[in-house]
Amino acid sequence: MSTPMSASAFLEALRNCRDGYPELPGPLCHGVIAKDGRIHLIGYGRTNHAGLGDDDVLRAVVAEKRLPPDNEANTDGNRHFYGFECENLGDGKDPWPDAQLEAVEKAAAAVCRHHGWTSRSVIGHKEWQPGKVDPRGFTMESMRTRIHDRLK
Repeated sequence: MSTPMSASAFLEALRNCRDGYPELPGPLCHGVIAKDGRIHLIGYGRTNHAGLGDDDVLRAVVAEKRLPPDNEANTDGNRHFYGFECENLGDGKDPWPDAQLEAVEKAAAAVCRHHGWTSRSVIGHKEWQPGKVDPRGFTMESMRTRIHDRLK
């Protein structure tokens, strides 16, 4: 079982999310969700977190319909979506502690509640763009069910 990254490594990851890097300026997300469930707010407005994705997926999210396959990368998602990065290796083996999954659920539900959206407005990177593979280790359908239940 892996352990959360060291405090100094986590602070460096937060700085990277805030500041970006030469090829991609920050902020790289709106928030970072740690394994212990803490949510660190990083940016506001447009952030560089989603990149190019499928316009059919965007239309489905806006209409809160079932997602089609993400088979193109033709639309800038950064201006349309909130983005949260999560402390995880992304290898499908690194665990997702209950506190972290609950924080993902609560953050997404809070955004949905604020805008009057349903859980169908919540997607994962891998549902947006063919080149993205995260999250691994839980399904977005199971997370949407949790968010749906929280919004009741």
